[in-house]
Amino acid sequence: MQIQTPSFIFCKLRQLFSDNVFTFSFLLITTLYLSADWFMDRYFMPKNISFVVGIILWGGICIGNWKRKIRLSVDFLFLSFTVFMGYVFVCSLFTSQYIHSVYIVSGWILFVLMRNRKNPTETFNSILAVVGVLSALYGLLQYVGCIEIQSYFPVTGSFDNPAGFAASIVLCYPFLLCHSSNGKRRTFKVMACLLLIIVVILSGSRTGVLTLCVVTLLFYALRYRKLIHKRRIFLISGGALFLISLFIGLIYLKPASASGRVLIWKVSAGLCKEHIIQGNGLGSFKADYMPEQAKYLSSSHADESDRILAGNTNYPFNEYLLLLIEQGLIGIALFLLSLIAVFRSNVAFDTPAILTLVSIAIFSCFSYPFKYTFVWFMIIYCFASLNQREVALRTIRFNKPFLLIILFILCFFLIKNIIFERTWKRISLVAEKNNGLLDNELSVFTKLYDEWNGNPYFLYNYASELKNVELYKQSVNIFLHCESYINTYDLQMQLADNYYQMECWEEAERRYKLAQCMCPSRFLPLQGLLRVYVKSDNCILAERIALEIINKRIKIPSYTVTIIQEEARNYLRKKNI
Repeated sequence: MQIQTPSFIFCKLRQLFSDNVFTFSFLLITTLYLSADWFMDRYFMPKNISFVVGIILWGGICIGNWKRKIRLSVDFLFLSFTVFMGYVFVCSLFTSQYIHSVYIVSGWILFVLMRNRKNPTETFNSILAVVGVLSALYGLLQYVGCIEIQSYFPVTGSFDNPAGFAASIVLCYPFLLCHSSNGKRRTFKVMACLLLIIVVILSGSRTGVLTLCVVTLLFYALRYRKLIHKRRIFLISGGALFLISLFIGLIYLKPASASGRVLIWKVSAGLCKEHIIQGNGLGSFKADYMPEQAKYLSSSHADESDRILAGNTNYPFNEYLLLLIEQGLIGIALFLLSLIAVFRSNVAFDTPAILTLVSIAIFSCFSYPFKYTFVWFMIIYCFASLNQREVALRTIRFNKPFLLIILFILCFFLIKNIIFERTWKRISLVAEKNNGLLDNELSVFTKLYDEWNGNPYFLYNYASELKNVELYKQSVNIFLHCESYINTYDLQMQLADNYYQMECWEEAERRYKLAQCMCPSRFLPLQGLLRVYVKSDNCILAERIALEIINKRIKIPSYTVTIIQEEARNYLRKKNI
């Protein structure tokens, strides 16, 4: 027995590896839970890297398992998904961040590997259901204070804010919901479903609450459609009325937030006009949105409420709008092609894969789910789980040497990116400890800039460090480089402050005015303008700005605003006004 037990365990472990259960679990757990201070970005970068690592491991296991041949059915779903991913990949080649291309290729490889018919889908679904419950318990412990979080939000999971956490719970929910309708321990499974719903409510995600309600009603309507057939008109009308009432109620729960999203959508619509066919390019939203917002708020189309609501925005809170802006009508058409493939699939609409895709579709209307690696993992898994009605166009054998070459290329660029990000993190910690850059750290930053990996936030950080050690001219040059990738209120303020220190009054004035147009409710740009006019002896404009500061409506009272207003009053007192 002592001899058989280890061999039995070894056989089981080998079976789990062979069935890709370990690699699936690795991808699921790391993209959902992994967050660490290894990089400047502790929430996204570790998950993104683990996503690529997991896919490389999965591909390596398939290559090493010589008895199994990687066969692939080329059908309409495969073609539509491949064409869409191929188009996004080509667009990514024209961006500064090569790591985006690595993520896209990795996602396509994962889709290919998951399309292998040998994968135990039922086991994967059960793992997702269990992980959903564990995530809910983790969030509940955060809410009651048993687990400390580095955020002012009560629940974030291992994400940067409640949106990512709610999205992860919502995407696991359909797998648990389908388990609750069959098999043993139904009461326990229903209670687990209620736990997920309660935790999403506690997270404060209105989109999450709406999505859970839609998915639950859709599931029971489809699963028990024969029982409700006679009263279907009454029940459908009641369900629709409930969802409409819930939607309106969620809007009035946070009316300012809802109005802010409408403003973002109005401004974002203006970004689609110039390159409507091919789009503005992958990642262009962060560079183009805030100047467009400044333009809109300076026009007669904007009212005072819009100017009060406007803030620093990096995302349009609508994935379809983002796709149109960055990928154009071509991207929308290819996306619709993939959607048609989903409807043509030989899968019932009350299955977890379809319900999860519905959840992603609803979430994409009001939030930014595709910002999170876990959502990419889930949508690839759901697409790979779908079977097509028609016979495959052809069956091909995936070339293992070709796959091996791709995996080596992914490894090379991934390691290169990890080294860059780790060096950046290390040198930033040293600079923070020394309260600024020393000659050694400055030389390392300069070397990193020469080997830049395309991350615009490195440029912002580097320019900020140069500003802190009073190297204003060099700081301006780096900020201007960064402006091509992320043009925000904060960046304009940094540029304006640099020009102020360099006594370039006209350029400082222009930057402060642009920052003020981007976020009209802010006081710091007005303070900068006041100081520029005082330094340049422009008394008339200085007095005008000082009066504007004193009479300006305060959006959020703070100590900083009080200091700025006091500075304006002191100036007017000196001028006896």
